[in-house]
Amino acid sequence: MRQPEPLDAIEELRLFLDFAVPLCGADIAYKLRQWGHSREQAKNWLRGEAERAGGSLGENGDVLQFSDGRPRSGRAQNRVVRTASELARGVAAAALLAQLEGKSGVEAFGGFYGVAAGPTEADTARVQDGENGAVGGAARGSCPARRPAA
Repeated sequence: MRQPEPLDAIEELRLFLDFAVPLCGADIAYKLRQWGHSREQAKNWLRGEAERAGGSLGENGDVLQFSDGRPRSGRAQNRVVRTASELARGVAAAALLAQLEGKSGVEAFGGFYGVAAGPTEADTARVQDGENGAVGGAARGSCPARRPAA
């Protein structure tokens, strides 16, 4: 029996992001809610996370795109894992930031990450500036998820 051909690097990245971005988005939204950030603080923090991910991708993106399929260990493995993790957190942060700004999400690497359904009133007000300024809607089920292909 023949083994199936492995996915190319881009397809593996998309598959990873489909899994990791919603998890990272839920984690980020939970943390923002616990920290009690105001809307502006949350936007600034999310913008910083997305920018850090862009810097990491610029520095180390080649390890994600140009892989020969061999198993990695040591520093090479850590570099791949760290870059992929930072990328997923950055895409999740960008999607949450877009939601805070009234958009439905972001497109990254051929996938859409954000609110799949049309925006409702609750979807446009992700952060609720109450007495402690906690993140509300983003922490309750509207974390970034990839929209299924039509």
